[in-house]
This record gives sequence, C-alpha cells and structure tokens, in this order.
Amino acid sequence: RGIAVEDRSRLFDPFFTTRPDGTGLGLAIAHNIMMAHGGSIDVESEVGKGSAFTLIFSQQNGAKAIHGTAPTF
Repeated sequence: RGIAVEDRSRLFDPFFTTRPDGTGLGLAIAHNIMMAHGGSIDVESEVGKGSAFTLIFSQQNGAKAIHGTAPTF
C-alpha cells in the first residue's frame, strides 16, 4: 500500500514495477494516453495507507466541466 518516495519519479516509466507479478505497463500507458490528449495524471500517496490517482482531462471549447470520483480499493 502506498508508493515509496524513491519510486515516485519512475512511476510512469514503462516496465517499472515493484510487484513480482507486474508488467510496469499500466500506469505508463495511462500516462501516455492522457498526455497525448492534453491531460495529465496526479498522484497522492502515503506509504502504509495507499494511493489516489486523479485524471485531469483537457476541456474542449463549449464542453461542460464535470467532476467525479471513483471508488477506492
């Protein structure tokens, strides 16, 4: 639970993982998709507690802004 401070700079690097069964591709792919569409991903994390990821989407002209949350696990 949570992401160690020393791992945060590599969090979105392809193939970086701290899990024995992980590929290190999930966050890298999500980050690349968000960047390609003018968005970003923010992360807040506390070791021993967990992490929260926020996806920030680019708003198109005339689009209505919406805000929401997803369940945490």
